[in-house]
Parts: sequence; C-alpha cells; structure tokens
Amino acid sequence: MRLISWLAILAITAVLAAWLFANNQGHITMYWRTYRIDLSMNLFMILGFVGFFIIFNVFKIISLFIELPIRAKHYRQRQLELRSLEELQNSMEHLFAGRYVKSLKSARVAMGFEGTSQVSYMLAAQASHQMKQYEDRDRWLECIEDIRFQTAKFVLNAQMLIDERQAGEALKSLSHIQKGGARQFLVQSLAMRAHQMLQQWPQMLKVANSLMKKKYLPPALGKARIHEALTQWIKSGRISQDELLKQWREFDPEFQKNPQWLKLFAQGFLIVGNSEMAKKMLDQMLDQGANEDLLSIYPQCAIHPLANTQCLSLIQKVEQWIQKEPAHPALHLALGQLCKHSKLWGKALSSFQQVVESSRSTQSMKLSAELAMMNVYEALDNQEKSAIHQKEVLRLMLELHPTV
Repeated sequence: MRLISWLAILAITAVLAAWLFANNQGHITMYWRTYRIDLSMNLFMILGFVGFFIIFNVFKIISLFIELPIRAKHYRQRQLELRSLEELQNSMEHLFAGRYVKSLKSARVAMGFEGTSQVSYMLAAQASHQMKQYEDRDRWLECIEDIRFQTAKFVLNAQMLIDERQAGEALKSLSHIQKGGARQFLVQSLAMRAHQMLQQWPQMLKVANSLMKKKYLPPALGKARIHEALTQWIKSGRISQDELLKQWREFDPEFQKNPQWLKLFAQGFLIVGNSEMAKKMLDQMLDQGANEDLLSIYPQCAIHPLANTQCLSLIQKVEQWIQKEPAHPALHLALGQLCKHSKLWGKALSSFQQVVESSRSTQSMKLSAELAMMNVYEALDNQEKSAIHQKEVLRLMLELHPTV
C-alpha cells in the first residue's frame, strides 16, 4: 500500500513539473560587475535544486567527519558492552558448572561496563565464597552500591553467612530487607534457618507457621519444622506463659486441631503452670473422640507438680467419655492414673485391670497399667500382689526392649 501511494505521488509530481515547465515563459537576468547572465526560469530552477543538493551533501560529509570521533567512541562502547554481556553470561555458566576460578575471571572482565558491573560483583562474590575466599567475597559485596541491587545483595550475603553458620550476622543482613516490609519466601526461609541454628525456637515457630499458612512450604517439610520448633522450645525450658499463649493464638486454626501439636502445646502450658489452659485445649479435642496421645498427658493436668486443677473434675470428665466409648483402653488408663493420684485405690485397680485385659491395648499401655498396679499394691502394703505385677512389668519390658 505504501509503494502504491509513493508511485501515485511521484506521478502527480511529474505531471505538475511537466505542466509547469511547459507553460513557464519567464526568464532571469543577473548582473555581476561587467557581466550579464541571462537564464530561463526553468534552467534557474534546475540549477537551484542541483546547487542545494550539492551544498547539502557537502555539509553532510563535513558533519560526518566532525562526528567521526564521537561515532568511534560509541562504537568502542558498544563493543565493550557486547563483550561484557558475553563475559557475564560466561561467568554465570562457569559458576553454575562449578568452575569458580573461570567464573571469577569472566566476572572481572564484565565489571568494566557500568551496565553489568553490579551483577558481576554478585557473581564474583559467589565464586569467591565457594572458594572460601571470604575477604575477597566481602570486598565484592561492598562494591554493590546501586540501590536497585541492595535487596539482592542482602539476600546473597545472608545465604553465604548461613553457609558459614554465622546465623546472627545473617539475621542482621535480612533485617535490612524486612524493615522495608519484604516478606519473600526466600527471605523468610533464610530467617527460619538462622533461627534454627541460633535455637530461637519461638521465632522459628512463628516463621514456619507463617510459611505454612501461605503454602510456601511443602506440607511434610512445614510440619517437620513446626514440630521441631515446638519440641525443642518446650525441652529447652526457656518458655513463658505469655509467649506460649501468643504463639497458640497465632497458630493456624487448622493446625490447632492436630493432636501431635496440640499435645506439645498442652505440655508447654503444664510446664509454665497453666494447667487450666492445657485442660481446656485437651477437653475441646477429646470431646470429639478419644485419642491415645492426648489421653496420655490428660492426667498431667492434675498430677503435674505445677498443676492447679482439681483431680475430681478430670475424673468426672473421663467418666463421661467412657460412657461414649466404654471399650477404649486409653480412657481407662487415664482414669486409673487420676484415681491413683486421688488414692481411690479400688477404682484405680479396676481401671488398670481393664487396660490389661483389653485386646485393643498396646504393649506400652499394658506396661503402664501393670507398673501402676504394682505401685498401688505397694502403697496398700500388699507385697504378694505387688510381686506378681512386678514380674509382669519385667516380662513386658523384655518384650518391648528385648536383650541380645
């Protein structure tokens, strides 16, 4: 379409020029000193056009000569840019292939161009880190001054510090990013790893819970991290009631229904002396159905040295659950332990006997019941029956832990 338009314009111009020259009868007379020049108007117009074309091209050639150094400079800069990009690509390839010396060499070349210098510093720092040249690594990182690359710089630095197991310094590096509100998956994952190394279990639990809520972590890995943080936090003894309650309230409601984690939180509340909270949590879950893991610590709400819950209320609660599931051995074991603590010897022995006779009881449950009955008969000063249960305890222990 464009070609047709240009051909039409050219045809119209040719027609107008032929008409103009055919009907132009004018002439021009020019005087210069003693000379006189007579020209027809058509010739004057042709000479004027040719003269303009020649002058224009002469000035254009002069301009090209003047701009030649600038064009040469731009050409050299362009060649430098192309070489820098090529060397940057080579540096990345060598880095991922494990050829760190070659990667560092290519990165040094790419540093000569401003457009690739900042990324080259990162590649050089990574290569130096892999070669254990930590001073050179820090020097390359300090060269990254462009504000656009500061986040990448701090993340890269944190990764390297974690590799060196300098978790405290890694958290300081990440704090520069988190102050700006950055909550990327990688940043939080690095923070979780740093908290794990520093054994800062509450902080690790908080980050792991956040990542699980956002579905950034695979379920298996997320649950493992949460379980580790909870278990180690409770075992460490560095636990406060307010902090534990805050973590429980921030815990995902879906995770609060997990018996494994609920048991850990309940143990934590027992350790800090808040047996009422532990009982409330366990009651809500056990009302939905008996669970062996939760029932194993339910009596601790009254038996634990720091517990302040009345044992009678727990006995009544367990009896209500037994009415719903009369054949569940874990319920009878919990009832027996509570009755033993309240010195209700007859009721305790009856409950323990049902555990021993139940076909649903595990070996560990039978062992706990036999051991408890042995202690009851010792408290009643019945040495004969205590000895019988002592033999059963030894037999069950050998079955659970056979000797070579």
